[in-house]
Amino acid sequence: TTGALQVCLDSSTCGARRAKSCLVAPEPGDRVLCAIEEDAVFVLAVLEGRQGAATRLTADGDLKLHAPTGRIAICSGEGVDIVGAKDVAVTGGALHVRAKTGSVAVDELGYFGKLLRAQVGKVALIAEEVDSRMTRLSQRAKRVFRFVEDIDQTRAGTVDMRAESLAAIRGETTMVTARVLAKIDGEQVHIG
Repeated sequence: TTGALQVCLDSSTCGARRAKSCLVAPEPGDRVLCAIEEDAVFVLAVLEGRQGAATRLTADGDLKLHAPTGRIAICSGEGVDIVGAKDVAVTGGALHVRAKTGSVAVDELGYFGKLLRAQVGKVALIAEEVDSRMTRLSQRAKRVFRFVEDIDQTRAGTVDMRAESLAAIRGETTMVTARVLAKIDGEQVHIG
């Protein structure tokens, strides 16, 4: 059964249960402290374990760490792994993650919020497809370079393009088609 152990007392072996306060799970061969009652034997603590073996904190049922007036810190000289067989949830008034490097591997990721702000030195995005829908898009840049191998198509109710100095359209074949009116206006117009 859950929590059932076999302990050696003097020269005899008897069944024992791990006390609720004993969070370190006893392993075979460990030296333990026991409390002996008339009808039960309880393992209170693990005094010595196998050298080099990992120390496991276990509990039957849910386990909560609660510090009502302070903070909880988990520190490690090597690393920290948080593993959940089903799901892992993080809830708090604010979330801060700091690291020199990081990586996230998620098959499907969803973000729901009011504001997303990013300030980075460089962004590299590689994707098979990118679909975006928005009510308004504003972009400001000093220089914009676009390289389209096949088709660059824009469909809009109105297209207004303005250049302070030069607007150039070059192509092996250039076509301008208007269903109602085509107008060229300038102080000088050179054709040919």
